[in-house]
Amino acid sequence: MDKKAFGKELQKYREQAGYSQETLAECVGCSSIFISYIERGVKSPSLNTLISISNTLNVSVDILLGKELKKYSSEKLKHIEKRLTPLPEQEQQRILDIMDSAITIELDYYSKRG
Repeated sequence: MDKKAFGKELQKYREQAGYSQETLAECVGCSSIFISYIERGVKSPSLNTLISISNTLNVSVDILLGKELKKYSSEKLKHIEKRLTPLPEQEQQRILDIMDSAITIELDYYSKRG
């Protein structure tokens, strides 16, 4: 893992989420000094801390690591995720179910056209 690149990504997503280093540290259960070390590329988080940071910032680990999964790289998917995130989980699931149904209908339509 490139610690400096990871630190920059962490700082970017922490700031986007509106967290100070102190607030993120409190949520994750570590010190703000440790968050500072991570952001400067001095130290790396443990796997548990990495997952906690990811969950707190609502950003997947692959994105934080700068190794975004190719299937996830679509700007359209990122846009949809960003729009869904502020909604309550139940509403997110309802919208995802609607999208899944629409995709199933389209796939069925195109498979019949042959």
